[in-house]
Amino acid sequence: MYLLGAYLPDHKLVRIALTTFYGISYDTALRICARIGVHERATVMSLTEAQITDLSAYLSSPGLIPARSASPTRAEINAEPVAAADQAIPPPSQRAQASSDPLRSIKIEGDLRRDMLANIAHHRAIGTYRGRRHANGFPVRGQRTQRNALTARRLNRLERRQFSTATGLDREQSGQHTLWEILAPLAHARFRQSD
Repeated sequence: MYLLGAYLPDHKLVRIALTTFYGISYDTALRICARIGVHERATVMSLTEAQITDLSAYLSSPGLIPARSASPTRAEINAEPVAAADQAIPPPSQRAQASSDPLRSIKIEGDLRRDMLANIAHHRAIGTYRGRRHANGFPVRGQRTQRNALTARRLNRLERRQFSTATGLDREQSGQHTLWEILAPLAHARFRQSD
């Protein structure tokens, strides 16, 4: 089954299949299943049309999902009276603001990637230590550079490709020149004047 452009295998559990979306962990997938009323042992094949629609609506715009109502199944028969302060603060899933509920403020796929790249670009622009480490392709979070830098270099390799210069005929057509081509006439002019 395809959901929002991602393929979810029919035989997998829903809570496992949801982790194919970038930004959804196992814990978040389990919470999403509980929020929309899907059993944790349900497979993708066993989802009803209503559940698929709810899941698609939730993942496409979680901030627009209304707050959850209080659970009517938690009736306590001989319970002690709850203090007024405890009754006034509802759990995050029942609050009106989407920002106070972690599941209604999640970002997945393109939005999350865009935010991450914007944060990296911000750190690089203001010249923080983290930004310089990102720019140089080194590990950012304190890992050793002797052994663990390989992963950072591999992940940052794609970013460096877009900054490479053209070579050969492409360079002449695009108007790009190497540093030597730019500085050679200046060096010749400088040393000819001193003769």
